[in-house]
Amino acid sequence: MNVSRNFKRIKITAKTAIAKPGNGQIGGGNTKNLLLVHNGRGYGREGKRYLVKGLRGLLNHSMMELAKQKGIEVCHSSDKKETQTGEKLLPDAFHPNGSCYPEEECIRHRLMGSMKKQSVLRFEPVVIVSDNITGEFEDAQKIHIATDKRNALVQGTKRSIQDFGERYIAGEFTYSIELLKEISLEEMGFLLKSILYMPELRWGASGNNGAGKLELEEVNLQEVMRTRTVKKGKVSEKENEKNLWKQMEEGLKAW
Repeated sequence: MNVSRNFKRIKITAKTAIAKPGNGQIGGGNTKNLLLVHNGRGYGREGKRYLVKGLRGLLNHSMMELAKQKGIEVCHSSDKKETQTGEKLLPDAFHPNGSCYPEEECIRHRLMGSMKKQSVLRFEPVVIVSDNITGEFEDAQKIHIATDKRNALVQGTKRSIQDFGERYIAGEFTYSIELLKEISLEEMGFLLKSILYMPELRWGASGNNGAGKLELEEVNLQEVMRTRTVKKGKVSEKENEKNLWKQMEEGLKAW
């Protein structure tokens, strides 16, 4: 017995020399940590799996910048025009997130959605494990993970006034964006060009200090057939991929 699903996705291979996509602080409040999703029992401390966040937000801002350069008004990431004190929140050429829907829906909202409408893009989780550990993992990608530790002392003493660390990652990883429905060539072109623009921005913390530079190595539009089979109670999964080069080129020309 088996079930199948046919869909399209964009598969991206990228690398970074150093990025700090932190997700808050661990207990004790002194380390900006990656989000722990699995403790890796049996593999030691290095076997812990972490969820890498911030890639959707990076693409979101890339879309906004690309549309602004072309003179097209799109949704901002904020759904408010101003603060409670009347301070303006939105730059020119943007409207509050979701305010264009449904009458004059902009191209960014058609793809990314808002509280008013579900996104047509589904970002697959990027789960990583330290490359210090040997072996291969089906549930995680191996990448360098370390902590940038910092401290500062009160002048003339050994008393610390700053003592904290930031987790950072470095290396190559792959992430995927599934298309939940068919999109137009114009929307495909906007999405692909926004992905290509992502290296112009910075990802995570310490962007002005050199962190968060993303380099793209491959971007592929694929048609995928995913099949799950159960035999004697055991489930196996298989994917057949087909690269859609022509559709990628047509999309890039359409926007």
